[in-house]
Amino acid sequence: MRTLTLRRGPLGLTAIALAVSVLAASPALAGKSLMRLVFDKPLLESSPPDAALMALFTGEQPKTLYSVVKKIEAAQTDSKIDGIVMILENAGMPLAHVEELTRAFNKFRSSGKKVYCYTDYAGNGAFALASAADHITLAENGDLEIMGLNAQLWYYRGLLEKIGVQADMLHCGAYKSALEPYTRDEPSPEAAENVDWLLDGIYNRWIQIMADGRHVSADQMRDAVNHAPLRAEEAKNRKLIDAIGSYESFAEMLRDEYGSDVKLVKKYNEKNELEVDLQNPFAFFDLLTQLMTPKPESKKPAIGLIYIEGGIVTGRNEPSPFGGGASAASTTLRKAFDVARRDDAIKAVVVRINSPGGSALASDIIWKAIRRCAEKKPVIASMGSVAGSGGYYVAIPAETIFAEDCTITGSIGVVGGKFVWHELWTDKLGANVVEFNRGERSGLMSPNHAWTDSERDSMQKMMNSIYTQFRDRVMTSRGGKLKADLDQLAGGRVFTGQQALERGLVDRIGGLIDAIEFAANRAGETDYDVVTLPKQDEFAEIFAALSGQDREDEYDIGATGPATLFRASTPAFNNALSAYLGDAAGLVSPAIRQLAPDQYDVFMSGLQNMAILNSEKAGCFMPFYMSVR
Repeated sequence: MRTLTLRRGPLGLTAIALAVSVLAASPALAGKSLMRLVFDKPLLESSPPDAALMALFTGEQPKTLYSVVKKIEAAQTDSKIDGIVMILENAGMPLAHVEELTRAFNKFRSSGKKVYCYTDYAGNGAFALASAADHITLAENGDLEIMGLNAQLWYYRGLLEKIGVQADMLHCGAYKSALEPYTRDEPSPEAAENVDWLLDGIYNRWIQIMADGRHVSADQMRDAVNHAPLRAEEAKNRKLIDAIGSYESFAEMLRDEYGSDVKLVKKYNEKNELEVDLQNPFAFFDLLTQLMTPKPESKKPAIGLIYIEGGIVTGRNEPSPFGGGASAASTTLRKAFDVARRDDAIKAVVVRINSPGGSALASDIIWKAIRRCAEKKPVIASMGSVAGSGGYYVAIPAETIFAEDCTITGSIGVVGGKFVWHELWTDKLGANVVEFNRGERSGLMSPNHAWTDSERDSMQKMMNSIYTQFRDRVMTSRGGKLKADLDQLAGGRVFTGQQALERGLVDRIGGLIDAIEFAANRAGETDYDVVTLPKQDEFAEIFAALSGQDREDEYDIGATGPATLFRASTPAFNNALSAYLGDAAGLVSPAIRQLAPDQYDVFMSGLQNMAILNSEKAGCFMPFYMSVR
């Protein structure tokens, strides 16, 4: 009897399998079994809101950091899994993710099981991840492209001058350099100092990860980096890899180690399969019934998991019309924390933060929501790759903050400003704008003139007030934990997770799994579920939306907030760019489309800042956007 197998995961419908199977339960695999993990793109922090529909049409569910780590954890204690095969294919990987995955692989290896890695070539993050394996095979003509960290700061003052745009910007804190790219041609001494101490911390940690994994000294690892790129033979001579060969020779090595009947398990730990008898004429209705049936609620206590990811904005979460994920929207997150606070089944909450900040107002709204939640149950913060400025603001109400060594955090400060387009419209494009105002300050944020001295003083006062509030929030939440005077920690200074730990800005070094386990321990729970909030849609809700029916909005992620990071691959990109650059967008759009992904993200982060300043006057942004290679 033939069946179509569908997989239901934590998001409801998550994938349609591409194979036909036997309706009866599958027999146990003969011989040894190795779980296969393919890293061919960066892992997501959280599943996108449309993950269920994406999986329905692509047959794949999005890979998140949490889901991959949980697979490794499950395989560690699974007697049917004898090892892990890691395949690296151009896997851009932030070091904070590498640290979390390395811990998971090390725990797996502590059980006596081995991890094997194959890669055609590896860059900085990929090789750091590969170092967690017992064995690395590099392709015969492959390279280790571990040339060190190259940080690039982009400055646009000259570009803005060419198109007739003036950046009128203010800041609180000498190190708060978020808007320097629009007003300078190079970093200020404070910004350069910030970059240097960050790179020192990240570089040393990166070296140590690789050296520990490959059992060489840090000095040997630095020497290898200084001589990179390394061809396969040299990499082997330096003990950075174990073998040189094709994937076929790698597979043969595994067969020699585990037997000729060794199996690769490609979709491990994907539960809740739906099966439909394809010979049944009513199979479709059987399938539809299963899909429309809500998942049964678990009776276990739960740890709530709430993601604050991307730019922090006011309003509700809105998946960007230009592609990409959703921003961290204050209304959506406030509701999520209120639900977690009221739900007695949720015993503790972990807030996972991967954000460079954004709106000062939105950050404070979220701060208050987390603080209310923390008054009733434990709230633990887990920082990802970045949790700076507004991202740090929303972390501090948590009773304990976890950060990775390579997390970028801090940046206690405020920026504000506007862009003046008058010269662009009049001198460059021949247009003219005539304003009619009522009220002495009605034109304060007008893009047609720079601030007067009086207006600038008014803006600076407002920003000083926000900065004072930010500092007060830090002292209220962490005053007793700080290991230095706040003046030495604020002002826009940015730190790695390790540097932040030494200064009392965070409490522990660790990842998301560590934070969840810590939260469960604080709540006194040993057997629990992890529930992600806001709740994502079941298939029935998606179907209702497609058919025009109203949807339940208890966890509303409707569209009212500012747009999020824009993606140049979409047709609407030029419209978005034109909103800020006018007709000059046509001059820069082709160049932007050709940027490398990391450089492109830097540019788009700056564009998002412009959008927030345009609507909210002031923000809590990271002091710079930097691409590190």
